[in-house]
Amino acid sequence: MKQLNLFDDMESLSNKVVSKTEAKKANGFGSPTAIPYATFSQLKGIDRIPLWGNIFTSGDIIEVAGQQGVGKTNWLYKLILALATSGEFFGHSAPVPKSVLLLDGELPIDDINERFFKVCGNINNNQRQLLGQNLSIVNREFCGGLMPNICELSKSSELFKSMTEHDIVVIDSLKTNSFGSNISCADDVADLIKLFLELKSNGTTIIYVNHLTKNQAVLGSVDFDIINDVTIALSFDKKKGVDVRQFSILKGRSLSEQDKVPLHYTFEPSVAGVPFRFL
Repeated sequence: MKQLNLFDDMESLSNKVVSKTEAKKANGFGSPTAIPYATFSQLKGIDRIPLWGNIFTSGDIIEVAGQQGVGKTNWLYKLILALATSGEFFGHSAPVPKSVLLLDGELPIDDINERFFKVCGNINNNQRQLLGQNLSIVNREFCGGLMPNICELSKSSELFKSMTEHDIVVIDSLKTNSFGSNISCADDVADLIKLFLELKSNGTTIIYVNHLTKNQAVLGSVDFDIINDVTIALSFDKKKGVDVRQFSILKGRSLSEQDKVPLHYTFEPSVAGVPFRFL
């Protein structure tokens, strides 16, 4: 592997074309190896490709927290549609269609199909085909009534392998995919956080749904906030109107304060396409 002399002058450095080594292919990857900076500077990490405007990229961990009844599932399905078909949602575009694995521990099979049918009410044939190809679903009813506890998932499991084979893993919700574990307990979620970080190092994007209390507190261990790259909150804003919701970005590692300004919106679940409208 060709190395740069760190003491070269800047002009000579600028004239050199350096071929970097993918970290995954380097000796010692996957272990706590101490790497001299001269070598480390020639490593290339996972590709950080924008997936939804400038909000998140490949390999990010995104938490979507919402109050009960705020419309988390409709919002989530609209986002999945955009990601799987290179569509647009909430003013942000998904530049390239991506493969999405949805772990849905919330709804029965018929309810999922009904909601996707409404969300897809005004898409074209190409988008419909892309969605059919790029979206896969693991569902609690099909699993026999209970989803596998992702807090106890091993790397040798079929589900873990399926996760690594998709660009994006969507977990709806954190609680219904972890029955038997207490997501507010750091010890119980230690293995889950390890799972998230292993998927992240693979370049897999994780979007997981959580719940907000009436006091706007996010359920679960504070350790989740440490690993999140983006935290999104969906809540009611009764001061703006009975049916008015608020979209807030509570955390965004690469986002400016302007990017985090809350947006108010309404949506119509009974209308074809389930339109979301900004106020």
